[in-house]
Amino acid sequence: MKCYFFGTFNPIHLGHVEIARKVRELAGFEQVIFVPAYMPPHKIDDMISFSHRFEMAKLAVGVENVSDIETKLKPPSYTYRTIEKLYEQNNNQKINFIIGYDQFFKLESWKEPEILREKINFIVIPRKFQNGQVMGDMAFRYFKNKGYSFEVLDIDFLDISSSMIRKYVSNNMDITGLTTREVREYIENNRLYTKLAERKFV
Repeated sequence: MKCYFFGTFNPIHLGHVEIARKVRELAGFEQVIFVPAYMPPHKIDDMISFSHRFEMAKLAVGVENVSDIETKLKPPSYTYRTIEKLYEQNNNQKINFIIGYDQFFKLESWKEPEILREKINFIVIPRKFQNGQVMGDMAFRYFKNKGYSFEVLDIDFLDISSSMIRKYVSNNMDITGLTTREVREYIENNRLYTKLAERKFV
């Protein structure tokens, strides 16, 4: 059984890799497939080309675990369009979909949320208080009553973000330990995320 991990992955980092590993282990999935966004509907600052993000994802998790499905669909890359295609390819079975706590509770503001409710089983990565309690139990009940299918996994994840890596690179700081060695070398070799730093000296 497969699970899908959508995102811009700008760039992919060890936090993403660790979430996929733990989801696979805890939920018993055979494979977690990363789906880099091709053309997100909302403008994202400092987002590099799909080809770079796709290549870095392959370097981090293996070519067999990355999908370019969104390049084959009509832009912009609304999630519901990708889900409809995956649902069709999966013999009309619900798609397992990794989502963070914050985004889960914004679902009804997404494009065509009824399609997402019908065709997705959400794997929710919760945010916790310092005492270990999961946030938003009442909100989870709300979504259950609305007919959403979801499972909340007890995962502690690495405190790493793509924006952190972009900021570090733009300031000529070392990103060792934030992403894989292969991705770090790819960023260095292709001079990605350096434009901000270069502009400071123009």
